[in-house]
Amino acid sequence: MSTVNVLRYSALGLGLFFGFRNDMILKCNAKKKEEQAQYEEKLRLVDEAKREYAKLHPVEVPKVLPTTASVNLEDPNIDFEKVILNAVESLKETST
Repeated sequence: MSTVNVLRYSALGLGLFFGFRNDMILKCNAKKKEEQAQYEEKLRLVDEAKREYAKLHPVEVPKVLPTTASVNLEDPNIDFEKVILNAVESLKETST
């Protein structure tokens, strides 16, 4: 009779332990999921604010590019992107 009681209470103890463990895991996962949802909501709001700011404050790109005649290729601070874009623009203007 005592063996049956030992098995019964052992099963009860194991059931309580694994039930508690499972409950804690589920609560932890739910908390992480909620934190992730809050973080994604904040990211969405930041992206929306950036788009609204871009609408209200458009970036004005100056159209003044250095001409090819005034480019010093020996200059260590030369911006090759501007030089190339200016050359492409001048080719477009002359071809049209």
